[in-house]
Amino acid sequence: MRNPKILVLEKDESLADQVRGVASELRPRPEVVACDRATGFEEAVSSSGPFDVMIAGPSLSTKTGLSALQAIHDETPATSLVLAFAKRPDASLRDIIRTGAMDLLQLPVADKSLHDAVERAVAMSRSQPAEPAAATVQASVPAANLGTVFTVSSATGGCGKTFYATNLAYYLHQYTGKRTCIVDLDLQFGEVSTALRLRPRFTISDILSREDIDDVDLAAHIEEYVVTHDSGVMVLPAPKDPSDADRIHPVDVQRVIEAARTKFDYVIVDTPAALTEIVLAAFDMSNQLYVMATLDLPSIRHMGVFLNTLEKLKISSDNVKLILNKAERDVGLDVDQVTRLFPQGFTSVLPYAKEVTKSVNVGTPVLAFAPTADVSRRIAAGMSPLLPEANRGKALEAEGPNKRRLFARMFHRSTAQIAS
Repeated sequence: MRNPKILVLEKDESLADQVRGVASELRPRPEVVACDRATGFEEAVSSSGPFDVMIAGPSLSTKTGLSALQAIHDETPATSLVLAFAKRPDASLRDIIRTGAMDLLQLPVADKSLHDAVERAVAMSRSQPAEPAAATVQASVPAANLGTVFTVSSATGGCGKTFYATNLAYYLHQYTGKRTCIVDLDLQFGEVSTALRLRPRFTISDILSREDIDDVDLAAHIEEYVVTHDSGVMVLPAPKDPSDADRIHPVDVQRVIEAARTKFDYVIVDTPAALTEIVLAAFDMSNQLYVMATLDLPSIRHMGVFLNTLEKLKISSDNVKLILNKAERDVGLDVDQVTRLFPQGFTSVLPYAKEVTKSVNVGTPVLAFAPTADVSRRIAAGMSPLLPEANRGKALEAEGPNKRRLFARMFHRSTAQIAS
């Protein structure tokens, strides 16, 4: 195997000199090539490449520079990218994530930190499959066969994201029969497993902590790490220990969602109430985004700010659907007033309902627990456009007995777990 090659993209030679210094301690010893401009990348590759690692310096921290890095990443995805910037780039988090960077270093950087980053980048690059293998996977899983990703989000907590995510997953699986998986990205306090009364053996942190898995193997093994609900919906749970969240990065999130898309027809992503880099990484992978709010002034105001931020991030409003949850009368804020504030309209306005609380207490989506309740009918009406035309008739049919049998199985299992 040839020695690793590192390309340093930066006008100032000092960064390349520091990289050469730390790289001299690695075995096998990498070859370090300096390039003073991003536009010289192709020339450097043709004369000295291919490269295992690319380190981009501060001169590429502009939006134009990040766009150039994204183009390079798209052209050579097997090359690990490390960003080494003196200050936060003058660009959106979305632009940073799109470069495919696996690490972000703050300059000036200590030799030990740079050494560790280079070592990780080389290891990750070497774990990538050879080009023929990648081509084989691409051919076996064409883009048209990748699953659809729905992400559920909100600007404030308590809006019912997990409630909506679990019911969306149930609805899609129930009326299409297709494989559906929920990825719980509330990495510190995920509640999907609790809401469905599941006892997972593994979590998202377990699969990402395996050092012997590259992106191809991740797709092959992801089903070993999910837990299946009685409804048939599968769940990749959040970490059991909140501290594990610190070890999961945006690139890990993209790897997991991409792997899930290859194995499941529908992937529903539940997120925390924050616009973190982790959440933005999920947005970048999503086909449709649900933004939720409740009928109170702080939540409505924050939804407006949230939507303005999405617009600045160039997320198409066509792919954003609004959900107003827990709507009640006589709370000082009228539903009609709120809907006038958002001309795009709400996909669903869901009432506050005791059936929802009861369904969570037995670990069953309310669509299965109380299919004839007003809240269930409104949920289903908002979700019905997602179904293929051929499946919509099935969703409209009366299936009371079947649902009662399904609920009975879930209820007995859940009460047995509570009793134990």
